[in-house]
Amino acid sequence: MTNEWRQIEGINIEEANFPVRMEFGGEKIVIFREGNDYWAVQRYCPHQHTDFSRGAIVSNGTMIRCGLHAYTFKLSDGTGVNCPGYKINVYEVQQEGAQLLGRSINTGN
Repeated sequence: MTNEWRQIEGINIEEANFPVRMEFGGEKIVIFREGNDYWAVQRYCPHQHTDFSRGAIVSNGTMIRCGLHAYTFKLSDGTGVNCPGYKINVYEVQQEGAQLLGRSINTGN
């Protein structure tokens, strides 16, 4: 996947119940929303493959915490905070009108 901005298809942001599980560029991802801010990460935690849609955005929107074992990752680059050696794929997401655009920040795995 390139890091160019691309439309995230298949989501109606007015009706969606976040977090939303979907595919983007052939990758399974989860998109989170809080107010007008969006975040996206790979769908499964690399530790025990728990679905990140059961997780939470924490630390003022700078990290995601897995809902199973509280493994926490930086949204800036996907590195594990309390789980050395683990890294996840993270995506920038922005709203443009009624559409969401996304691009890869890194490839974590």
